[in-house]
Amino acid sequence: MSESKQTLEIPLIKDTKIEDLRLLKHHEGNPNRMTIKQKDQLWRSLQRYGWLWPIVTDSNGTVADGEQRIDVCIAHSEFFGPVLRRPLTEAERLLLGQKLNKLKGQHNKQADQTEYGKIDSSGGHDDLAAFLDSIGEKLPRELSERSGSNMIPESYELIVECKDESEQKNRFQELQAKGWKVKVLNL
Repeated sequence: MSESKQTLEIPLIKDTKIEDLRLLKHHEGNPNRMTIKQKDQLWRSLQRYGWLWPIVTDSNGTVADGEQRIDVCIAHSEFFGPVLRRPLTEAERLLLGQKLNKLKGQHNKQADQTEYGKIDSSGGHDDLAAFLDSIGEKLPRELSERSGSNMIPESYELIVECKDESEQKNRFQELQAKGWKVKVLNL
């Protein structure tokens, strides 16, 4: 068997520069949204671990990936961070943003539960509970009971995907009229 090897470029090392985040251009219509709780968790993560991944932009400084990190940092008067500028067309920049936000594996719920237990037993109970709450997940009952608290009450939720704002409004009103406890969530 013949092996061929391709050497990939590592721009992260040679091209990342510290820049003023306030001078970067947001990409209009960014579909990625975070809740206030998620932004709080992002800030805590940045404080704890630092910049593990740079902001990625095109050559002109228009963001492909990292707008939420920029907004969170600026809101906390942290104005400088690592920026990786790449020569990208508009289509490439938008597609790269889509890929970096969506190309992720699927989580196995049983493996997640096992990992949650490890985090909990390693002293990370409160951080785990705050993180799960920020992404709309509940702390597993056995971890909540073991800690002696019921910080997160059990609930069952349903997310209905709508094609537009008008349909969202109609579905909301229909369910509310039927006596359902309903809240609007835009992702």
